[in-house]
Amino acid sequence: MDFAFLSPLAFKLLYALPLLFIPYLLRERNKRMIVPALFLYQGLPATARRRLWGRPHLTPLFFLQLLLLLLLIIAAARPFLPRYAGKVAIVIDTSASMQAQTAATKDNMFALAKRQAADEIAALSAEETVSLFTSAPIPMLVSTSPEMPSPRQLLASLTVTATPDPGDTVLAAFFSQLVQEHGFQRVVFFTDRPLAKPLGVGTLVVRTLASPRPNLSISAVRLYRSPFAPDDIEATVALRGPTDRVKGRVEILNADTGQQLATQPLPKNNKSTVAFPRLPLASTYRIHFAVEDGLAVDNDAYAVLPTLSTVPVLVVSPAANVVKSVGQIPNLAVTFMRPEEYTPEQAMRFPLVLFHLTAPDMLPATNAAFLLPPEGNRLFPLGKGATRPRMTQWSADHRLTAYVTFSLLTPSYGQALLPISWCKSVINGTVGALVLAGEHEGRRYAALGFDLFPYLGKQNLPASILTLNLLGWLADQTGQQANIQTGTVLQIGGLTTTVYQPNGQIVAVENGAVRLTQQGVYTLSDHGVVRKIAVNLNDGEESHLGRPLHIPEIAPAVPVAPEKTDQPLWPWILYGVLFLLLVDWHFGQVGKMRSSESGTVQSWG
Repeated sequence: MDFAFLSPLAFKLLYALPLLFIPYLLRERNKRMIVPALFLYQGLPATARRRLWGRPHLTPLFFLQLLLLLLLIIAAARPFLPRYAGKVAIVIDTSASMQAQTAATKDNMFALAKRQAADEIAALSAEETVSLFTSAPIPMLVSTSPEMPSPRQLLASLTVTATPDPGDTVLAAFFSQLVQEHGFQRVVFFTDRPLAKPLGVGTLVVRTLASPRPNLSISAVRLYRSPFAPDDIEATVALRGPTDRVKGRVEILNADTGQQLATQPLPKNNKSTVAFPRLPLASTYRIHFAVEDGLAVDNDAYAVLPTLSTVPVLVVSPAANVVKSVGQIPNLAVTFMRPEEYTPEQAMRFPLVLFHLTAPDMLPATNAAFLLPPEGNRLFPLGKGATRPRMTQWSADHRLTAYVTFSLLTPSYGQALLPISWCKSVINGTVGALVLAGEHEGRRYAALGFDLFPYLGKQNLPASILTLNLLGWLADQTGQQANIQTGTVLQIGGLTTTVYQPNGQIVAVENGAVRLTQQGVYTLSDHGVVRKIAVNLNDGEESHLGRPLHIPEIAPAVPVAPEKTDQPLWPWILYGVLFLLLVDWHFGQVGKMRSSESGTVQSWG
């Protein structure tokens, strides 16, 4: 029995226990003993003359009453039995793939997991301690059995997330920590993923729920907005899965109003991308993949309209009038420089450089375009030239050729560009390749065998559109460059920043950061300055339903300390005290009857 938690009353009774023997040390010749209470000394004969420390004569009734007092002291200590009670960890997979529909029923995986977990908890013995954990976005404790009113109520409060799972390595380390460091005898994991390798009968148990339906998904969304043509919005939607085997369409909607802005059927040639040119302006876009498949959450994606900013450009040209014509282009801050003034260090301060009728000895360390480079330059060797060359072939999927009517593009002079290993021929004419474009050492470069300047706007639409395409391709202003994935921790700069979830609820900021657990558009507000960010699942592994789970076996661990059950002993002790009191009362009554029959005058207090 455990006496570590004695009540103050129990301590006082223990200290008073020696006082029971004081009356035997006090005596008066031929007189009765006078004590505060005599019910504990019933049956004692009158005290005779004895020397101090004499041997007392105690009846069995005294020991019975002493036992009663000791049992009352023990009951006040509230003892209980220590036992090794089993510790069981129930882990529910709350990653986005648990929203998948099963192949046999209309239920999703998460609903099956909660029902099976409730059955698992109900089958455990009352002596086992149950702790409930979730796996996504990171493994964490939900609650333990003493705190939950019932497994059904606790499991009903769980919700599935739109985040990918933390990975097999993290899950394996988490399961091992539960067993080795926290002393769990059994870990039960409910997931939609089947085991890659069967586990033996041991500590870790994986409950694979059901087989999911086939699934397709949106893998990426790229929203393009050129700062030099801000009203022209383009979107490219990348799809994952065999689109030629299903019927469906890709829709783009205004995320704020729900209005449909554009729609296209799925490509029949198993092409993985769908392009949407010239979208209407909206602050936020929702891309919806309308198809019947296993998982709905990866059939939606969100994008925020890129903000516009002024782009500084360096123009190196012997013709000063070029600056005046290029200055008409919106959101372009032009700095003019003559070829003899140019240095590579100056070019590095600009995001892009235009070399007009000139070319340096080496490529600049920034994006650059070369318009009609001169003969003998070291970067782009030239071929034969011709007046008014006609455009004969062009790459329709390159951004430089978008919306250009090449039948109307007739430069006054053109000179062919000879092939270069890292460049692609984008536009060809009667004299050969007239436009080369490519990337070298992480930077974009383009060379044109004809002149685009002066910039005339609507007076020469084909050349003006090609000029804007060229500037936009070099600047590559696409707003949010990388998709923000659900489950990411977003660092908040200001202490006064308020973060709103896509459903409008405020997110609690902890240690200057928030975890993005929902898919959609988050809003950050700081003193009236509002910023929006798009958060998408965008995880190919999570969209791959039924992928194998690679988890090794976990060796069992000995419990660190015994778990104490909540079955106290003190009620049983009190029942025993009541029984002994009845016995004591019975023998007391018998003693009185015998004394009255014998005629002996006996005082019992």
